[in-house]
Amino acid sequence: MDDSTLIASSKTGIEDRLSITAEFYTLNNVQANSAKYVLLSSSSPSSRIVFNLSPSSLVFNLSLSLPSLFLNTSFHFLGVWFSLSTSPQFVLKQARSMVKDMAALLNPKKLLAQHVAYLYNAVLLPRLEFRFQTTLFSENTVQSIITPMFSVIRRKAGLAATTPLALLFLKLPFSIQNAFYRFLSSHVASWQKIFTHPDFKEFANYAISYLQGFLGAKSCPTTINLEPWLQIVSLRTHTLFNALLFSSRLNITWSLSFRPPRRDLHRSKYNIPVINQSYN
Repeated sequence: MDDSTLIASSKTGIEDRLSITAEFYTLNNVQANSAKYVLLSSSSPSSRIVFNLSPSSLVFNLSLSLPSLFLNTSFHFLGVWFSLSTSPQFVLKQARSMVKDMAALLNPKKLLAQHVAYLYNAVLLPRLEFRFQTTLFSENTVQSIITPMFSVIRRKAGLAATTPLALLFLKLPFSIQNAFYRFLSSHVASWQKIFTHPDFKEFANYAISYLQGFLGAKSCPTTINLEPWLQIVSLRTHTLFNALLFSSRLNITWSLSFRPPRRDLHRSKYNIPVINQSYN
């Protein structure tokens, strides 16, 4: 039987769902191994929680005790990894391991630099892009992740290990995609779909308004210089903030089909000057 995910806003809600699930398992003669259950709790992390199921003739064990994950523990949901601490370290470790494994596999093979570049473009980058669906790293971090693959390409092309990346792109007679630009384009495209799709209008309003309120800005975050907020640690893992910041450095402008409502804003915790406070 496929894995099941139970989501609720309270402990009582989870208990109701567990009760229904237990009855379903009994009716269908399914044995569930509670030792493999994974519990995620934003209100009581790193603790053991006891769930009391509703009395039923179909449920034999009315109590279930489960340990909740630590804040910094990553978990897998719908093919994407998350953590309550919003730390990207687990995704970063996955990406580095993925690149190192591929570089170690290709390095001893009798391949041309063109072959390695093709595998880099067509195989590795799409896999990394999938891993980075909810995480957008800086250009320097992305370059450090893919360094092992470029070392293999340099070796296959007969170039010195110290050959700069810019020169590597110019000297090789084939195209090597820029990983950072690809990942940034993917995130920008995803946010643009959210901002323009009618079904996501409320979420789009909330996302941009929440960020605007967090910054304490009087103007939409798409129209101001975000560099002064780089010192705020919590924003370094904020996907929308990073997408806006990194794209602005490349002179990519954002055009929203809506104006964030001011009533959703709240007082900022940080006293940081705003460079530009006008709408376009």
